[in-house]
Amino acid sequence: MKLTDLYWFLGTFVVVYLLYFFFQVIRKKKMDKKRVPVELLLLIKKYKLDIDKINYRSIMNKIALVSAFDIAFIAVFVMKFIDNIYLSIIVGGVLFIPLILITYNFIGKYYVRKGLITNGNKEN
Repeated sequence: MKLTDLYWFLGTFVVVYLLYFFFQVIRKKKMDKKRVPVELLLLIKKYKLDIDKINYRSIMNKIALVSAFDIAFIAVFVMKFIDNIYLSIIVGGVLFIPLILITYNFIGKYYVRKGLITNGNKEN
């Protein structure tokens, strides 16, 4: 891995994180139960998280960090190993779904361990 790859990773990570931060994290102070972002809806449904116990900014910040990491990792991986633009788009799209599911699993298990699930015993 060259230093330029690290620069690409960090640059992509920062840009994607800032976009998530400005458009998802600080956009609202509280969660609107009718307009939940898809990323959060995935975590709520899969891990049975209790919406009322979750701190919206905290979980959206974690989602932003994880999503920025995923996108930066896939961008650098595809850029490093695949020269054909069409093939890189296909491979990036195919790799993106499993990577998102794996990394969101860490967030979901974190909140389950904290007890922020439906009928859980801890309050936020």
